[in-house]
Amino acid sequence: MIKKYPTTALAVFLLYITAIFSCTKIDTTTQGTDILIIDNINTFADTLDTPALQATQGIFTNDSTIVGKTENYAIGKITNDPLLGKSEAAIYVQFKPTFYPFYFGNPGDTVRKGNTGNASPFAGFDSAFICLSYKSAWGDTSAATNIPQTFTVQKFTSAEFRVFTDTIRRLSYQPFLGNPVTYGTATITPQSIARFHKGNKGLIKDSVNNQIRIKLDSATAASIFYGQDSSASGIIGANNGFFNDSIFRERFNGFAITSTGAGNALYFVNIAESKSRLEFHYHKIKGGVRDTVVQSFQVYANPVGSIRTSSSNNYLKRDYAGSAVTAPSSEHVYIQAAPGTFANIKIPALTGYTNRIVHRAFLIVEQDPSTNTLDNIYTPPIFMYLDLKDNSTAIPQRYKPIYFDLSNQPYNPDALTSPSYFPTSNIDVNNFGGVAFRRFDNAGRAFARYEFNITRYVQQIVTKGFFNHELRLYCPYNIYYPQYSGTQFLIPFRNPLAFGRVRLGTGSNTNNHKMKLVVVYSKL
Repeated sequence: MIKKYPTTALAVFLLYITAIFSCTKIDTTTQGTDILIIDNINTFADTLDTPALQATQGIFTNDSTIVGKTENYAIGKITNDPLLGKSEAAIYVQFKPTFYPFYFGNPGDTVRKGNTGNASPFAGFDSAFICLSYKSAWGDTSAATNIPQTFTVQKFTSAEFRVFTDTIRRLSYQPFLGNPVTYGTATITPQSIARFHKGNKGLIKDSVNNQIRIKLDSATAASIFYGQDSSASGIIGANNGFFNDSIFRERFNGFAITSTGAGNALYFVNIAESKSRLEFHYHKIKGGVRDTVVQSFQVYANPVGSIRTSSSNNYLKRDYAGSAVTAPSSEHVYIQAAPGTFANIKIPALTGYTNRIVHRAFLIVEQDPSTNTLDNIYTPPIFMYLDLKDNSTAIPQRYKPIYFDLSNQPYNPDALTSPSYFPTSNIDVNNFGGVAFRRFDNAGRAFARYEFNITRYVQQIVTKGFFNHELRLYCPYNIYYPQYSGTQFLIPFRNPLAFGRVRLGTGSNTNNHKMKLVVVYSKL
């Protein structure tokens, strides 16, 4: 229905105070520099909610999200979210030597086992770890309730994965594992990651924290250490895996790093940073002196000399079976950060909406907080995005950017080339909106509120008869429109990968967190 805002001196005063004390807030009727006084004589405000606004649930079945090699990857599990079900994230990666032909130690060192002739023991392999540079976590990070997760490292066989090192794949891709061999496991919590690990010498000269460390099976890791050499022909048959990059990739396809068992958090790591590595700890002897050193294999996001890019891929699977999103009520839609879900929004009342000058039009969506504590664990997304379903085309399920309001920079969603269909400076969120703001309801429960300024788009519907498109509301990691030329281009967005989920009110008469479009206007 369409509702009128009440007009009182108190309401006008509160709007004025809000405008003064809101530096970055995109607030009702006070976006921009003007303060709009709604007096119902010259300026009016309509609130379009149910049935003038209709929202329905959508789930992405072929998500286009892609994560670059230098961006943060997710790993872990969510197994107990009643709203959005289960999530599972894994990492597949190649760690490579830092030079070829590769050898451990320096010229003149002895690193293979052998008696030193004194009381000290032998030179040679000691231990090995896979290390991941930890950035953040989403979900339950409490020391009291967080479920420890077991991260497992496995060696696998996949010719496609090792050969096409420059390929950036979607999150649904999993390399062929064959018969994977387990190399090691570690029990992980946010608290264990934060602890300092005291380093020795070599590459780790200082203590390090915020690093996930998975110790590899000693016998298996030693077979890499002792089983390969740097000669062209190989000392032990075909075990010359350290000679050059192509031979190394044939011997070592990569590692699968997964979370096994239960879990209620996703961990985010950056595999391209120096703290992410395959770490070998070993003893060397030079001039009769025994020393302990560390030498590492790295992940290469870009080629370096004769070393090609490392193959890597982040896998993320959503399982909605039995969760609320599969059977939403008429009061809610569920938005999950990419790869995730979306909402379809129709505003039929805008069709035939004429004879007015639109001063401000903004879509308001609010979290309907639950009565349990899970909203404090599985927090809302930081940003949302709004675009249009291209109903004017015969091609089904095609979308395009919303007209006019993404930025003050000119762009044309009906263009066919990149970047003219989208602002080259990306979205101006200070004007367009989509930022989560924290609010509190009458029961003292916190909830997230999002607003979108679609003033110019609505004005074109009113004055020029623009098609009243269906809207799509979602939380992308990157934005992708395949109909434009240059479809390899992904538009980066501001959400961290898989970071956030929220239950939104849709406009039922019994719902206090109604989804609505507020239009402030003057009559012609």
